[in-house]
Amino acid sequence: MPVPTRLVKRRIKSIRSTRKIMKAMELVAASKMRKAIGQTLASRPYAALIEEMSRELRTLVYSHRHPLLTGFGLDRAKKTLLVVVASDRGLCGGFNAQIVKQAVEFLKLRTEDVELVTIGRRAEQVVRRSHRVASASFESIANVSSFARVKPMADYLLQAFLDQRVGKIFIAYTEFQSTLVQVPHVNQLLPVIPEIELVVQPTYIEREALQGERILFEPSPDAVFEGLLPALIEMQIYQALLESSASEHSARMLAMKNAGDAAKDMLEDLTFALNQARQAGITQEISEISAGKAAIQ
Repeated sequence: MPVPTRLVKRRIKSIRSTRKIMKAMELVAASKMRKAIGQTLASRPYAALIEEMSRELRTLVYSHRHPLLTGFGLDRAKKTLLVVVASDRGLCGGFNAQIVKQAVEFLKLRTEDVELVTIGRRAEQVVRRSHRVASASFESIANVSSFARVKPMADYLLQAFLDQRVGKIFIAYTEFQSTLVQVPHVNQLLPVIPEIELVVQPTYIEREALQGERILFEPSPDAVFEGLLPALIEMQIYQALLESSASEHSARMLAMKNAGDAAKDMLEDLTFALNQARQAGITQEISEISAGKAAIQ
């Protein structure tokens, strides 16, 4: 048998094995995706309610200036901290590339120094390749999406802000919209009230503060803020990680499906080429036999 035919057969065998692997990875990603989407959608109402509660308590922003709400002063330019949420593993299409691109665009717009914190080994690798140093790195929660794993991340960020090492904290993550659509975002975590609200709408906030003075707090507004605001930050981080987890598994399932479909197309093309070569060989052999018989006669 000619050598090219043997090579085609080897290639067909290799691609067939690869396709089986891609199919298995697609099924695993689909199973994890369903679980991650369920957790993400289930936690969204709670995240929305705690954010609504914090907005209602902002009415006391001028009578009780909590640092997590308003920061330590708008006149002091401080370092900014950016949390980049990516995955621990690859094979998920453009998931990591999209969030890295969003983070790079954010960095280009900042004039102050930006400290980086990474969640996910892929984000850490990108930071290392860019000759920057991340102040802290955490593993992704894509496989074990427990709320307890958010606590060390939230404690680190809260401590960095309360120690006034940084003046603002942002988080770059991928929001899950559907299996086919995942959108990267950069949201402000701290201070809770964006600077634009304090600068552009002071009269509105002051008017709301007067209304807030009629609210009765037990034991005190500061005690309520001390309990609510850290919980708000933890929930925002957890929700961002859940959104990224659902997006990652969706992107991986789609990437594996596309890879399997591409392998299937290659198998069809190679099988067609192999059949053509085999048919050509059979035709040639028949012609040679016919020619030999005619020569003998």
